[in-house]
Amino acid sequence: MITAAPFDVLWERTVPEAPPPRVSVVITCYRYGKECREALDSLARQTEPGFDVVVVDDCSPDDAAEQVRDWMERSDHRCFRTLKLLRHRSNQGLSQARNTALAQVETPFVFVLDADNQIYPLCLQTLREALENAGAEMAYSIIECFGDEETLINTEIWQPEKFAHGNYIDAMAMIRLDALEAVGGYRRMPHNFGWEDYDLWCSFVDRGFRGCYVPRILCRYRVHGQSMLRTVTNPYVLAQGEVLRADMERHHSFKFNFG
Repeated sequence: MITAAPFDVLWERTVPEAPPPRVSVVITCYRYGKECREALDSLARQTEPGFDVVVVDDCSPDDAAEQVRDWMERSDHRCFRTLKLLRHRSNQGLSQARNTALAQVETPFVFVLDADNQIYPLCLQTLREALENAGAEMAYSIIECFGDEETLINTEIWQPEKFAHGNYIDAMAMIRLDALEAVGGYRRMPHNFGWEDYDLWCSFVDRGFRGCYVPRILCRYRVHGQSMLRTVTNPYVLAQGEVLRADMERHHSFKFNFG
């Protein structure tokens, strides 16, 4: 079971006459109020007919939650069946923020989006259809980096053996809710340093779950100097590589070689 940490509901709106959606989008936010509004703008342009959105603010010390609530209050986009903003009562880290969001989901498919990223209009519909047709547990696409760096990532097919050497698939993916529930959601990693998505994919490999690669540019990843990847994840991995390898091998069924 995926459990939520204590939270307050800052905003919630549901369109009762809307048909039951197939997709929910979960967004985690810490400090990124302006960027989260841009992420929500990208959701408002989706071709997917009617979906739910859950935003969890992880007790940001600034006005990020207020900025997101203001956007929701002003929104009249009918593509959102349910629009919900939650705020943790204390900072919990990325894994728990995602789990708190997932605990609210009632649809069979979930798309994971961080507050500083964006998606193109066909993203949700294309990945949902790919997942339904492939019979896999998750579907992902090519990602376009923007901001401080312009390149393409997420360009390789699902190859379980490659995860022994590091992560090559971003968190932005369409995932079956029952697959997430089967592994208990996101594991809280040591020091919350940012390998939650990598650890999740390794849990999928442990269970023989499959990913479906969609060779289209559907997502946008913001590269900037204050990102978690640059300020927390990369320095921690360099300093604690052996500790991380031991931790991963305690929790997964294969050996790791991050060299």
